[in-house]
Amino acid sequence: MSADGVPLDFNSKLITPSPDDWRSLFHTYEETVNAPPITMAIEGFLQEESITLIGGLATNGKTLVMLATVQTLLEGGKLFTKFRATRQADRVLYLVPESALSPFAARLKTFNLVEHVGKRLFYRTLSAKDQLSLLDPRLLKAAEGADVFLDTAIRFMDGNENDASEQRMFAETLFKLQRAGARTITGAHHSPKSFSKDSFMTLENVLRGSGDIGAMLGTCWGIRQIDKELNKIYIENVKARDFQPCEPFIIQGRPSLDQTGYFEMPNPPGFAGELSAHVEKKAGRPPIAGKDDKVAEAWRMKGEGMSDRAIGAKLGVGKSTVSRWLEEDEEAQ
Repeated sequence: MSADGVPLDFNSKLITPSPDDWRSLFHTYEETVNAPPITMAIEGFLQEESITLIGGLATNGKTLVMLATVQTLLEGGKLFTKFRATRQADRVLYLVPESALSPFAARLKTFNLVEHVGKRLFYRTLSAKDQLSLLDPRLLKAAEGADVFLDTAIRFMDGNENDASEQRMFAETLFKLQRAGARTITGAHHSPKSFSKDSFMTLENVLRGSGDIGAMLGTCWGIRQIDKELNKIYIENVKARDFQPCEPFIIQGRPSLDQTGYFEMPNPPGFAGELSAHVEKKAGRPPIAGKDDKVAEAWRMKGEGMSDRAIGAKLGVGKSTVSRWLEEDEEAQ
C-alpha cells in the first residue's frame, strides 16, 4: 500500500483500480452495523466528532460561554449547573486571535483555569508573534484527541464570509481538523447587527454570513444578553443535528462569576420563556408574510405527528413560534 492508500503489487508497482470496482468507494454493511453510537462531550450541549458554533452579537458573552465550556471539560462536573461532562478532557486548545495576552489571561483567572495552562490547556492570543493556520502540521498534531475552541471562528477564514465558495473552503479546513482527530470543535461567531432588533432566534439570524456556515454545523447555540448589569444571557438551541436539544434557558454571571468563577442558572430549560419576553418591545418580530397559510400547514404537519421543532424547520420559524401559533389559533376557534 502506498502512502496515499493506493494498492501496490509484489513488485511495488501502483495498481490502477478497476473502474468496475466502485463498491470500494462506500462504507460496508459491517462498518455500518459496528459504527459506534453518537457520543457527547457534555450531555445535551456539546457533541463529539461534530462542529458547534456559539452565535451572538458583539459583547453579549460568547467568550464567557466558551470559557465556561472549557472549564467544564477540564474540571468535569456540570456546565451551568445543568449539562454534565461525560469525562474530563485530555487536552483543550483555545485560539483567540481577537484578544491580547493580558485581557485573556484575566479571563482565565476569572474561570479558575490558570492551573491547567501548559498541562491540559493550551491557548494562543493576538500577542503571539506569527499568524497560525489551522492547517499547520503542529496544530493538527496537537488537535489529536483535543477539544478545539476558535474565538472567533471567522478569523481563521480567508476571504469574504458571505461568499459561498469561501465558506466551503473554510468548512473543509474544519473538517481536516476533525480528520486529524479533534474530539470536538467549538467556535464563536458573530450575529448580524440586525439581530439586535429581533425578538426571536433562528439559525439564519443568529449567524452572520452565507447559509453554508449553518449547513456544516452539527450544533448551534444562539445567545443574547438580556440584562447587562447582572450579565444575564438567554441561550437557545437553533440547530441540533443528532440529539434532542433542551428548551431555552438563562444563565447569570454577576455576581457569581467574580465570586466563584461559575455561572448560575436562574431560569433552567422550561422556565425561560420566549426571547420576546426579555427584550425591548421595539425589537418585536416583523409581520410574517402568509402567516395564515403557514398556520394551516403547521396544523397539517402536526396531524402527521411532526414535532413543533420539525414543523418550524420546515416553515422557517422557531419552535416556540409554532407552539404559539397553534395555541393562539386553537383559542380563537
